[in-house]
Amino acid sequence: MSPFTTLPAALPNPLRTLVETFIAAAVQPAVLDPGEEPLALTPGQWNLSEWNGRLTLQVWDTNRNLVRKISGVKEQRRDRIALRTERFPRAEGELQIADLAAPLGLELKRKTSRAAFRERFQLMLARQLPDWRTEEVTMEANLEHSLSPGYARAFLRQGSQGLAAIAAPPESSACGGVLSFGILWLEYLRRREPGLNLNSLVLFVPPHGQQEVASRAQWLNPVAFRCELFIYDERDRAGLADLADAGNLDSTLPLCHRASHPNTETANLSDISADVTRVEQSDGSVSFQIRGLEIARHAGGKLTCGISRKSRCSSETVANMAREVGRVRSPEGEDRQHPLYTANPEGWLESMVRAHPETLDASLRPLPVYGQVPVFAGVDRGIIDLLAIDHAGQLVVIELKATADIHLPFQALDYWLRVRKHLLAGDFERQGYFKGHVIQPVAPRIVLVAPALEYHSSTETILAALNPAITITRLGLAADWRRGLRVMFRLRGSDRPGPASA
Repeated sequence: MSPFTTLPAALPNPLRTLVETFIAAAVQPAVLDPGEEPLALTPGQWNLSEWNGRLTLQVWDTNRNLVRKISGVKEQRRDRIALRTERFPRAEGELQIADLAAPLGLELKRKTSRAAFRERFQLMLARQLPDWRTEEVTMEANLEHSLSPGYARAFLRQGSQGLAAIAAPPESSACGGVLSFGILWLEYLRRREPGLNLNSLVLFVPPHGQQEVASRAQWLNPVAFRCELFIYDERDRAGLADLADAGNLDSTLPLCHRASHPNTETANLSDISADVTRVEQSDGSVSFQIRGLEIARHAGGKLTCGISRKSRCSSETVANMAREVGRVRSPEGEDRQHPLYTANPEGWLESMVRAHPETLDASLRPLPVYGQVPVFAGVDRGIIDLLAIDHAGQLVVIELKATADIHLPFQALDYWLRVRKHLLAGDFERQGYFKGHVIQPVAPRIVLVAPALEYHSSTETILAALNPAITITRLGLAADWRRGLRVMFRLRGSDRPGPASA
């Protein structure tokens, strides 16, 4: 062969072509390594290289650097590829590259993130509770016992003592739920492990969940169990929090611009349907509603109307809309699946309770009844809170829910804490609430209102964990509550329905 003969070009590596083609076509490509969080394949932050016929993938970001030798393809699908890797001599591993924007990719991301956090949680437990042996760590759903896959749960043991632990992942936007599910986890372990003394619940939350969880946890019943709260950072370093110091609660009490007897004036718009209720807001605006569904609002001299989006309109437009909405959104409505009938069931229930609170509790004054005060800072609670006063001058927090909600007791506690805070500070009198009534400086009481069949099965368990110093009454309404409020049971705290509860 002549020394000047041109050698044929090397054939492209089919494995490399496969990986590069998949990554190029994916909307949100990422590496899924078992036990680790997904690592995004960002342009300029990954590389495929070959050496002696071996393909090596390197991916990095500001916190991690992953390097794997790829030996082959284990499985290939439209949304992901599973690759065989060489992690140690003669040891084969697996690495997945997935498109997280694909439906199945999203599920893979969730599963991978859960697996990674489960491992992190186990390490946190070993550091913070070195004298305890970890028997179980899981993030699997347990629907029968209302245990959520959104939190990592652990069972630890030390001789005849048992301990329940639960952690909220760092990306969790609902850290407060860790307490509800932690109580249910503890009770589940008590039933499953009858031979152990299980009297401790340990919570782990990221810093952004500290205030909400600590403020709730300090009002647990100390006789029921012992509770500790750890705050962990991005490096999984955890510190014990002081439950007695939850910080300042995030709420404000705006100046009350409403009349002393709200909801009694007739609407000042002509030709309005009799179904329309005028509800004065604490900011001075007026909401025009049909059974809790707002159709118009008057504020700053401007009238706007609409259901999802509002625009300037005339009183005639409001009247026409009111007639149509009132026809559909009626207890006698024929189409029970119509969007206007099913929309905002809590609002419908609120309108009935607001109109006649004394039908639920004879001790309540019919007026005034305020909605959504105090105002939570930067939080969309998605539930209805009413604040009333009884004939003895005690404030009453009324929490409404038309459908089952496992967190209802703690949602009521959140509102109770804010009302108590502003009561102790004298803010209600100072801001013009309950004019003409003497507000007694005693802790408010809570009244939970929901259809009898819509209370979550765990409600009694969670209520039993709260401090008995909080007075809580639970009212169960008849299933046809839209036709009228009929109380099917009236219970105190964690009591269960029985023959004498009606």
